[in-house]
Amino acid sequence: MPTASDVLRIARAEVGYDRYSDPERGTKYGRWYEQQVDGPGGYDYGANGVAYCAMFASWVLDRARVKCAGFPGAYCPSIHHKQTLTASQLKAGDIVLFDWEDDGTDDHVGIVVSNDPVAKTVETIEGNTSGGKVAVRTRAYSTICGGIRPDYDGEAATTGAKEVTQQLVVDVADGKWGNDPERRQKLEAAGYDYEAVRLAVNAWVRGGSFGAAKPATYLIAAKSGVNVRTGAGTGNAKTGKAYAKGAKVEVLETKAVGADFWGRTKDGWFAIRYGGDTYAKAV
Repeated sequence: MPTASDVLRIARAEVGYDRYSDPERGTKYGRWYEQQVDGPGGYDYGANGVAYCAMFASWVLDRARVKCAGFPGAYCPSIHHKQTLTASQLKAGDIVLFDWEDDGTDDHVGIVVSNDPVAKTVETIEGNTSGGKVAVRTRAYSTICGGIRPDYDGEAATTGAKEVTQQLVVDVADGKWGNDPERRQKLEAAGYDYEAVRLAVNAWVRGGSFGAAKPATYLIAAKSGVNVRTGAGTGNAKTGKAYAKGAKVEVLETKAVGADFWGRTKDGWFAIRYGGDTYAKAV
């Protein structure tokens, strides 16, 4: 069976690749994705200037013959809902996604080389970083919005600790597990990874992307406002409701539709990002 070592061996061999030194159009990973995954008539992933971090990870996983939820993929927000790991749970060979602006939208992806829980950092191999290269980077836990463990054993891998569920996050945040140090002792005695629970609860409290689905507040930035639709995507009917510029709305759920990003409120769905333009920003 393929292993994490296989993935890291393949990824390390790519370190130093530079999109600007590639003699052909676009990147080697984009050209591969265009041919093997997207096919004719789709988005031109092999074009110059296309971000390739997710396609690099997809290429490495494909070469290692490893299956992974969310892959192959080219758009980080579309991979978001496959995340099951917090920063402290990440191990060598895992996929890690980053949120630079802490706005709940995944911006970048890499492959974990090692995890330092004391320094709260992970070492990674990433594509489309350090000026367009494949490079080894060190990233802080605070930039991580989640992780995915590839199927190295033919089955979904586990962390060795109980799953951090939405109900657990809610209960801990509501004080049902008490306060530290008693809370830590209770969680560890019950089989939970305390650091994983802590990070999940903190993310939930600030309306982040991991843990229970606490509503996040978005500020409408489009000059003309946004229309509310019955579903995510312009193919869905308008409800007749609209949000004006400057309005603040609570988003209960987000969803990627191709390269666009949509949010659901109590009224319906509206475009957060559409056609490359930002219509709303998390606040």
